[in-house]
Amino acid sequence: MNRFLKSLGLLAVALLFASQAGAQVFYTNGNLGTGATSESGVAAPAGFSWSEVQHNTGNTTEANTTLGFGGTQGSNRLADDFTVPAGTGWTVTSVNLYSYQTGVTGPPSPFTAYTLQIWGPCAAGLRPGDVGCTTIAFGDTTTNRMASTTDSTLLRISNSTVPPPGTAPGTTRRIYRNNVTVGTLLAPGIYWLDWASTVTGAGAHFDPPSTIPGSRGGGNGRQFTVAAGTWADALDSGNPTTAPDVIQDFPFEILGTSPVELLKFSID
Repeated sequence: MNRFLKSLGLLAVALLFASQAGAQVFYTNGNLGTGATSESGVAAPAGFSWSEVQHNTGNTTEANTTLGFGGTQGSNRLADDFTVPAGTGWTVTSVNLYSYQTGVTGPPSPFTAYTLQIWGPCAAGLRPGDVGCTTIAFGDTTTNRMASTTDSTLLRISNSTVPPPGTAPGTTRRIYRNNVTVGTLLAPGIYWLDWASTVTGAGAHFDPPSTIPGSRGGGNGRQFTVAAGTWADALDSGNPTTAPDVIQDFPFEILGTSPVELLKFSID
């Protein structure tokens, strides 16, 4: 019996290490693609899809207006939250973040560096910088952690019909998927990713917010202004200007293994 338990224990350990070695996307925050045809009926170039700024279903007078938020290293940082469920732990190996530089259609990608840190765990309702959400669980604001950058085959465009007459789709905002190395184990709780990026020539570039067909969204994304040292909501002010402001989320993917579960066994 003891030999059986020992063998079972060794198998459990082997399976745990095997799962950790096979890192994959296990958490996705938000959405970005809206289809290969714009609302106005324009087809995206072959092999591409649009990421079209949205309006609420049935509302043909108001739409979002923000194509992207600045997350340039040294000027701004962006942040959004995720939750590690109770009773588990997440082995996070990397995250995918999305950004574009207007006019750079590539390839090659213009992105050369990313800094990233993870805040938390934080109590519900608290955000980076709030009292009670000041612990950095991983990373910093200076180390380049970018592992790779690839074409997402998504093109960011304004809404092509709302408000009338809309904006004709263009191909000057090619979105890149940027993989950023992490490598940490997170216990259950609420955490915030906080990042900024750099491009060739240090030009301005932008992160598109999560884009959900038929919805202006609604989230809790944040933007940090380095010069002022202050955080603010990532607001889309709407088009026209009389439209209500809507806080946006940011799309990202977490890669690793989840959940990390411990199989209890006894060995004499």
